[in-house]
Amino acid sequence: KRYIRSMKYVHIHTLGCRLNQAESDAILQKLYELGYEISPKDFPADLCIIHTCAVTHEAEVKCRKVIRHTIRQNPNAEIVVIGCYVEKDIETLKKIPGIDLIVDNKRKMDWFPYIKGKKQETPYLLTGSTWKLTALDCSITKPVPIPGFHRANIKIQEGCDCYCSYCIIPYLRGPSRSRNIQEILQEINWRIEAGVKEIVLTGINIGNYNFEGKNLINLLDAIYERFGNQARIRLSSIEITSLNEEFLIRMKDNQFPLVPYLHIPLQSGSNTILKKMNRQYIRETYRDFVMQAIETVPNIGISSDVLVGFPGETTSLFEETLHFLEHLPIFFLHIFPYSPREGTPSYSFPEQVANSEIDRRVDVLIELSKRKRNLFYKKSQNSVRTVLFEEKVNNCWQGYTDNYIRVSVKSPDCLENKLCNVRLDNISVEYMSGTVVNIIK
Repeated sequence: KRYIRSMKYVHIHTLGCRLNQAESDAILQKLYELGYEISPKDFPADLCIIHTCAVTHEAEVKCRKVIRHTIRQNPNAEIVVIGCYVEKDIETLKKIPGIDLIVDNKRKMDWFPYIKGKKQETPYLLTGSTWKLTALDCSITKPVPIPGFHRANIKIQEGCDCYCSYCIIPYLRGPSRSRNIQEILQEINWRIEAGVKEIVLTGINIGNYNFEGKNLINLLDAIYERFGNQARIRLSSIEITSLNEEFLIRMKDNQFPLVPYLHIPLQSGSNTILKKMNRQYIRETYRDFVMQAIETVPNIGISSDVLVGFPGETTSLFEETLHFLEHLPIFFLHIFPYSPREGTPSYSFPEQVANSEIDRRVDVLIELSKRKRNLFYKKSQNSVRTVLFEEKVNNCWQGYTDNYIRVSVKSPDCLENKLCNVRLDNISVEYMSGTVVNIIK
């Protein structure tokens, strides 16, 4: 395929959370309207966007690395840096040669008029002074279909009011704001019309969704009433304090489109550490809901986040977390080493844990996560699950079951963006191989 140089090409590199991905999708939609197309792999772009993350020190290091690499690979491109790292450390970004536009989170969706189409001698800074505290404004025009978009991330909420003692995000994203239900339904309608088979509801703290007295359950019911089960509905990460039996009732209902999967951050299995973290629950609350979910929803997949090496986490307190997780039916762990964030309460906490010990504990939990995933896969072996296939990798079609098992199959048919019933056959390290029973749609 020949690529015409007269076209305007954009490359976007998104780091961090699913909300960043949702916002990047919206940015790409806007740029499509302005005449840009996604740059093919290894093809120089006219406009490069780096959507940054600052949740950990390691994330910041990766952002700087990606920015410099992008500038080297696209020396003539206009370089735009947006996202949480801008909010966290704009002074460092100003010193990186080759950046043309730096945009903070308060102005993240209104920088398009500042595209100049050429390199700048010094970066232009586009920053806001205050957060908009009214309903979240995410209005978009009807999306232009973009090839390869099979799972749509829909932003429903922004910001957080929890102020966990280790977390910088409330300072970088502002207070919790929620999006108009009708606007969400309109965007979902457009996505379904464009052929999207799965909708992921995302935000910083989606369990806090509240628009004009309507909560997340009300939003899910409104989606069902409008669209039935035309598309699968998946929740992104959600706090245990927001969950109740109402979610499980809907997951158990085969007619309701909410898939049987939850990602519930735990952070620590020690009540002592949870209290220091300013988490608003105890481990028994977490355990009880997970057990209720397993008993209520057949084959539900549950994953979690764990923060390792929080100040004051002694060896015995880490062992509490380890033993707690060993007996909990969670099948996958996202494990994060504690990263001191200047500006958060825990930054000055005593009893900081040595990095070498944090690394050891991370390795222990990674091995536990591998074992738990293998057990979950074994329980799923020879069962038939619905899979949404997304892409072809090494001559195999890959996608996810409703309960979030990664699946790989060989098939002569084109399975891109197809929902299929698949028998899960064999277990690999990170996925299961399977056989297509039938194509649903």
